[in-house]
Amino acid sequence: MTLSFLKYLNGHVIIRINGPMPEKFINLCITEGILLWNIKSDESSMYAYLQLADFLRIRRLVRKTRNHIKVVGCHGFPFVAKKIKRRKMIALGALLFFITLNFLTVHIWFVDVKGVKTIPLERITDIARQQGLSPGNIKDKERLQEIENRLMLEVPEIAWVGINYTGTRAVIEIVEKTMPQQEDKSPADIVAAKDAVITEIIVLNGQPKVKKDDTVKPGDVLIRGIVPPPENKEEGIVSSEELDHTIQLTKAKGIVKGRVWYESYGEADMAKDLYTRTGQKDIGVYLKIGDTQFTVREPHPEKYSSFEEQTIYKKLPGWRNSDFVVESTIKVYHELQVSHREYTFEEARDRAKSKALSAIQTVIPESAQILSRDIAVINIPDTAIVRVKVSVEAIEDIGQDVNIAQ
Repeated sequence: MTLSFLKYLNGHVIIRINGPMPEKFINLCITEGILLWNIKSDESSMYAYLQLADFLRIRRLVRKTRNHIKVVGCHGFPFVAKKIKRRKMIALGALLFFITLNFLTVHIWFVDVKGVKTIPLERITDIARQQGLSPGNIKDKERLQEIENRLMLEVPEIAWVGINYTGTRAVIEIVEKTMPQQEDKSPADIVAAKDAVITEIIVLNGQPKVKKDDTVKPGDVLIRGIVPPPENKEEGIVSSEELDHTIQLTKAKGIVKGRVWYESYGEADMAKDLYTRTGQKDIGVYLKIGDTQFTVREPHPEKYSSFEEQTIYKKLPGWRNSDFVVESTIKVYHELQVSHREYTFEEARDRAKSKALSAIQTVIPESAQILSRDIAVINIPDTAIVRVKVSVEAIEDIGQDVNIAQ
């Protein structure tokens, strides 16, 4: 590898040898200590590699052997330098390219925060910006540990934080602490969240206001958040004045389950127009610099009978604390091909059923116990549409806490 590098550095040429005695020329070169390599021959000529420094030394040997020499190839640094010398602007452009590339790679252009769930993202980025970790600043690996310690100190909800660089992107990875939830001990009633028929009630704290088989509607009190006063042992009654002084408010606790009914509808067309992309597209490019917007490329979507628009926004990160904005908007117009499809009654029914089931599953709690499910096709005058009704009966906990106004 070292020898090849030296040959490239010194430069070498490929020569073609024509004449009556090419073998004699090669032997004289060896005798004179002139290095030839990769010697090849064809029907009329011989070819060899020769160092650039030895090229002038072979002139005498060429005359002596009455051969003809022609250079058919040039390789190595001296020839590259000669080309660069002729084309100074190319050399200058290459130099500017490497300077710009080096400038871009040593700076931070994007800051990503990963792992945050409850901590506001702006809180993390503001602290990082104050410590110098923001777009436009130079990457400094030695200060990463200091920035991590500052985040841990100022955001107590963080359990662990790590910062690393990926190209021109700074990535802040965060693991949040699992904070214990504070139980609300304020006096509260348990009220019905939905229409239901009570199937079970278990009171752990408070006073029950309903019993099994009662019908309730949303907002009805199920368990009152009060501690009943003790009755007078002698008389078995409590006066109204004593009642006002002895009733204590508390947080009602218990389980109230009831039968709940859900209904959902889904419909599907017997015929439908389908749109698929043909692969043809037209692109519009708009550039905004500061408050001025330029049209780089004007689109012409009107040439398509049907099209779909896709908008892509790209914005350069702000430079330090500058408010100067540079952003681009790319609008892609995809040509669409329209095809008409007709469905059988069974296919349309299944599509409507799937829609109805998907809708009803979003409102039924996962903990609910399903008692029955009924699926029925609704007859409607419009024969181009199939409508399906899904009815579900379930048992679930219907209680929710509502604080008592004091």
